[in-house]
Amino acid sequence: MDIDKFTRQVKYNCNVADAQSWGYYSICGLLLRIRGLYRHEHAMKPWQNIPMDATMSWVESREALWAELGEKTLRDIEINGKYYGPFEVDSINDAINDNGFVYGGGYGLFHKPTFFFARLRQKKSVGDFHVFYAEDELCRDISTSIAMLQDKNIFIRLEQLRAFLLEKFHELQGRKSGGILEHAFSHYEIEKGEPVSEKLYEKIKDVSFEVIDILTAHEIGEAREDEITGNWISFLMNNNDKFLELYIRGIKDLLADTSESGTIKMILERKSHALLSFFIIMLDGIRKELFPEMLDAYQRFMESNDWRIIEDARRSGYRRASALRYGILGLLDGEEGIEDIKDFIRPHLGEKASGKLRGPSQSD
Repeated sequence: MDIDKFTRQVKYNCNVADAQSWGYYSICGLLLRIRGLYRHEHAMKPWQNIPMDATMSWVESREALWAELGEKTLRDIEINGKYYGPFEVDSINDAINDNGFVYGGGYGLFHKPTFFFARLRQKKSVGDFHVFYAEDELCRDISTSIAMLQDKNIFIRLEQLRAFLLEKFHELQGRKSGGILEHAFSHYEIEKGEPVSEKLYEKIKDVSFEVIDILTAHEIGEAREDEITGNWISFLMNNNDKFLELYIRGIKDLLADTSESGTIKMILERKSHALLSFFIIMLDGIRKELFPEMLDAYQRFMESNDWRIIEDARRSGYRRASALRYGILGLLDGEEGIEDIKDFIRPHLGEKASGKLRGPSQSD
């Protein structure tokens, strides 16, 4: 296998995907992703500062490249004389896994194609799922997704997970009171005042090897729930309303977390304080809105150490997410419009989030 040739082929598709979808991100989100991509392409260490002058010239060249590739199409990938479509992930991995590599390709948020090529740290089976742990990415696109689910395959990207954890450590350093972040990192002897260095990053690696269980359990929970959901996935793939997609994905995530096969159940079985704290940290804004009782349950648990509080919150969250799921599916079966689905979801959101679902279209 010609690794350099394979890398160039995947990187071309990464650049095409970025060229056609960089505008989907907010300005802040795009800047963060550009910084991450710059760091990756220049082989910078996670603890090194990015030089602003060099970044600006690189951004200009990247903008020119995206303009050039904006109308191009994705290319097939050639391996040892055989050609594979860029989304033939199983076949490509069959061809490269024995060489110690792993390939990921699929569709992410807003139907954006996303690809990566990395060294395969480990492949293991969890029930009837195959989990691939990718490390030392040789090429990637602008996406920072940490985990990907495709049929019975789960891909965990360790570099992206560690970048997320390091970002959370920076967030901790900027706070007067450490709160949940300080408590979570303390389980791994990481202190708020530590300098960002190679020594700290080694500790972050140790954290990542445990936090991957949160991600794996989430993806398994999502797969189990999707099996009973009917046309849920096809609706997501064909919907063009950006904010509606975000909230439906939030409902899917809540189902995965609260499922009998999902994240919180795994944490309860292990009775892991550390994993529970990192689960709370990883709850994004949408899941917080849909699952407000979890934060309250966590605070009460910290005072009582009573795991039944967490189980009660899990059951409550699952009931809410399940009711939202079947309500939306009922509207889809009745061929109701986008606005009807928004009207159904809106009462379950906070005032700010509810406002984003107003209006005839939020697809821009």
